Amino acid sequence: MKFPIVVDTCVFSYDFNHHTLAVLYERYLNEYECFLSFQSLGELYYGVFRQNWGNHKREQLKEIITENYTIIHSDDSIIAWFAFVRTARRNQPISIQDAWIAATALALGCPLLTHNAKDFENIPGLEIITEYIVEDKL
Repeated sequence: MKFPIVVDTCVFSYDFNHHTLAVLYERYLNEYECFLSFQSLGELYYGVFRQNWGNHKREQLKEIITENYTIIHSDDSIIAWFAFVRTARRNQPISIQDAWIAATALALGCPLLTHNAKDFENIPGLEIITEYIVEDKL
């Protein structure tokens, strides 16, 4: 049985684009049951239209999502968690996009896999998994 995890847009993009950072997250994408928030899906398709992708690349994206991810759409629970996240972070602003993604993970009761952990800090109850390493400066 695979454990569930919500994958942030950045991690999905690293994997899809074969970015050098993708290797950091490969094991999670293989070992967990991966979910994408509707918000991430919107961000991905925004990139598709903004960059004017052709049919082949759009179909490739759709196929990878369909085969490897479950899309989580908004519902009453996610809406309530969204309000919770925005309230919890009122003194530390969070983007609307990140609030929806965090709310999705909280509603599912599973961790969020992201390379941008700082964007999701100080959200009560949110478990963040990241491989982001801050290098010491000498």
